[in-house]
Amino acid sequence: MNSLLKEICAMLKEENTDASLGIKTEIEKFILVQKTIDFEESPNSALKEEIVSLIEKSDHNLAEVLILAQKKLKWRKTTIPATLISDEISNLFYVCPIMGVDTVIPSKKFRLGFLFQKPNSYYPLHSHSAAETYFIIAGELDWSDGNKTRKLVAGDKINHSSLLPHSFETKSAGFLGLWHWSGDISAENYKILE
Repeated sequence: MNSLLKEICAMLKEENTDASLGIKTEIEKFILVQKTIDFEESPNSALKEEIVSLIEKSDHNLAEVLILAQKKLKWRKTTIPATLISDEISNLFYVCPIMGVDTVIPSKKFRLGFLFQKPNSYYPLHSHSAAETYFIIAGELDWSDGNKTRKLVAGDKINHSSLLPHSFETKSAGFLGLWHWSGDISAENYKILE
């Protein structure tokens, strides 16, 4: 797992924002204290096969190390409280939280993890208080702020400010992204807008 975290740190260093460098510093401190990181074994093999199949088609720097880490990554439904998101929407994607509240790397300032959105699905326009960045690792999606739509593929990155409405629509492959939140990282102000 350390090799995965080191690759994530390299991406965060390249992003070179206050948030990304803060997250990088917290990960590096955690690695120094923990030495090795053991994630729980995750049993959802069908989901992992779908994710690995998507990653194998990617030439992103993180792809190879992410495939090797899959047996240890714990994927689950959203971290957004069920009172704020319907089952219909939460069934469209899975997350693998790495940093934040109640995660492997505890943080009150940042959230970081992976998101896999199923093929041919639409995650409707939504907003939250946290500023957010996505690195597209595999697959493709149409990202929209409700006015403009932008096609994103592996290697692309998108930042959105606090409370900016945004949506994701996937194609036949779905998409896998590394995301991070900074600022107000609570999910209390998360809203589906359509």
